[in-house]
Amino acid sequence: MPNTPAHELAIARSPADGAQNPHRRHLLELALTGGAMAALGPMAWAQTGAPKRGGTLTIGADADPIGLDPVTLTAFSSYDFTALLYTGLLRWNADMKVEPDLATGFLNPDETTYIFRLRQGVKFHNGQPFTAEDVKYTFDRILDPASASPSATLFSGIKAVTVIEPFTVKFELRAPSATFLSYLATNPNGVIVPRGVADLKTKPVGTGPFMFESYEPNQQFTLKANPNYYEDKQPYLGSVVFKFFKDQASISSALRSRAIDMTWFKDPKVSAQIVKTSPDLVSAPGKTSRTFPVWMNMKAKPFSDVKVRRALSLATDRKACLQTVLGGSGKVGAMVPESQVGGYDGVGPMPYYKTDVAAAKKLLAEAGYTGGVDIGDYIVVAANALDVQCAQILQQQWAAAGIRVNIKPMETAPLIAAWLKGDFTLLSIALSWSPDPDAIVSRMLSTGSQGKGMGMADTQLDKMIVDARAILDNAKRATAYQQIQKLIADQAYILQIYQYPLRWEAWHKHVKGYVPLAANIRSFVRTTWLEK
Repeated sequence: MPNTPAHELAIARSPADGAQNPHRRHLLELALTGGAMAALGPMAWAQTGAPKRGGTLTIGADADPIGLDPVTLTAFSSYDFTALLYTGLLRWNADMKVEPDLATGFLNPDETTYIFRLRQGVKFHNGQPFTAEDVKYTFDRILDPASASPSATLFSGIKAVTVIEPFTVKFELRAPSATFLSYLATNPNGVIVPRGVADLKTKPVGTGPFMFESYEPNQQFTLKANPNYYEDKQPYLGSVVFKFFKDQASISSALRSRAIDMTWFKDPKVSAQIVKTSPDLVSAPGKTSRTFPVWMNMKAKPFSDVKVRRALSLATDRKACLQTVLGGSGKVGAMVPESQVGGYDGVGPMPYYKTDVAAAKKLLAEAGYTGGVDIGDYIVVAANALDVQCAQILQQQWAAAGIRVNIKPMETAPLIAAWLKGDFTLLSIALSWSPDPDAIVSRMLSTGSQGKGMGMADTQLDKMIVDARAILDNAKRATAYQQIQKLIADQAYILQIYQYPLRWEAWHKHVKGYVPLAANIRSFVRTTWLEK
């Protein structure tokens, strides 16, 4: 196919291409708009009216950032900050569709080549001009093993990134990818960092609508408006302040007293109560977009034995966990939540999901543990009360089958470090929203850092995961991910408990123009203004 502008590709391709993959069709129909934001009319909470400039938006936050370098980030708690500090070639709009951002459009001459045309005149927060060299530098750094970037697995299909002109960059893929554009649009995975700038972990420098001003750990994080931001008149706010709270009771009190303008809640019961008793608040219903898994280290006994892993699964009553912890606000989970392509809806059968304590004991005996087994520490996120509560229920359920664990709450940073290093026996940390099911299942690749850490060594599963990335037909992709999930459940590589919304957001009515996203990052603070 000849090189044609992105907006003409929809005409050049056959109708069957778009019908098979609506997401791909949407991207190919993008006009070279310079990244103009999609209309917010369909969003019920996108208030109309003339925006007012200035003022400070104060957000109640439940966790400090753990690093601010998007290339090396592993913690969701940092995403809220990178979403305002950095931007990428593409982004998610208010309807969770991909649109241009630092790119103005792209050419797609074949299924493995993408040529992006970039905005001109953009500057990083330190005044350094943004060019195609920064794009190449960013992705070279992501793919450099020395960076140990969690995004390296997501972008492992990139064969080369080449600068064609100062504002034109070419990506060559090893194979067709149904995930590539979604990953590029996702913050922090696809955002661009500047060449030659060190210590982004503590001194972030991006092209986003807000600039880093100060950070007081456990107190507050302050951003100021970027006067050189490339979207006309945005941001409207003069500054954004995140104030940190250790528990939901403190956040609730601060919201009621208007000490903060907006926040989100981890517990649906808390969210429902505060909104019910505070008529001045606007709330957004949570979207089922994350899962609560139990990660097992299979490099050594007892979890190197599939019989023990299957016994743990059979000893688990997932529905009881769901009802007790979330009041039913979610579904029994599998590796991919129902909101994703090929996601599990909690209805069809999954291997070893039926609670059967007698069968669990039998498997343990066959594995040589006739008197049960002591697992040791079960590590969970101390700051997440829902996680701790679920762990306590699981501890009781497993004990009935003779599987004994000691719950060990841990701060998020050391927990993530232990998870990535494989320095654990049993560990739970919930997965946040992902842009594509591949981002979820790729954690199980035996070639990835997380897979190595937990002792994955399944070449059949590796092939299934890699092959699924190249399927452009969504129906066939869905089938592929259902098969992947069944294999994971059959081998009990991880124990999935339930799927549920990531957060429940709430804000005062004087906050205008804000749009909550399924990804639960606050990108649309850039369009927010205050009417006080």
